[in-house]
Amino acid sequence: MNESPQSVYRLGAEDGLIMGPLMAVTVLLMGATAYLPGLFFLAIAAMIAVPSVAFLLLARAHRARPNMSTFSALWLQGICMFFFGSLIMAVAAYAGMRWLCPTFISDQIDAVVSVYGSVDNADARAIAATLQKAAEARSLPTPIEVSLEMIYMAVFSGSLLSMVLALIVRARRPRRDTPTPPPFNPNK
Repeated sequence: MNESPQSVYRLGAEDGLIMGPLMAVTVLLMGATAYLPGLFFLAIAAMIAVPSVAFLLLARAHRARPNMSTFSALWLQGICMFFFGSLIMAVAAYAGMRWLCPTFISDQIDAVVSVYGSVDNADARAIAATLQKAAEARSLPTPIEVSLEMIYMAVFSGSLLSMVLALIVRARRPRRDTPTPPPFNPNK
């Protein structure tokens, strides 16, 4: 019996279930390095793993259905993968900033104020003064606002990364046991 191929959106959502926990671990490790600098190398490894795993997932999809994986389909799958993965990442980041370390945002602002305030530059001191006033006025972003910004950032940067990865996946030579995908013909 012939199985109908899965939609690009479904493949992206399923891959997002793989990318989401990886992105969540990456974000939590990056945040934890502010308190435990020894986690820096693990955070770097996790940051390297994100595009590597994204490439492997797109390459797997291309191998599984070479006649249907056009550049645009692979790119859209990557965008969906990063969108759905970023939702999982944002939930983990929100939980971390809300319950694990509720002072994370204010600690980061204090660190920036301290560093910029000690620099011998008028612009840097002005930034430090502005951030200090924002902290005193309690107008710092909330964990949910930071989490939403993380979603926007992850989807945008994931979209750009997926475009590059889709080009690389399509340009790679196919295995001998994989049929060659049809060439792109815009006149069809």
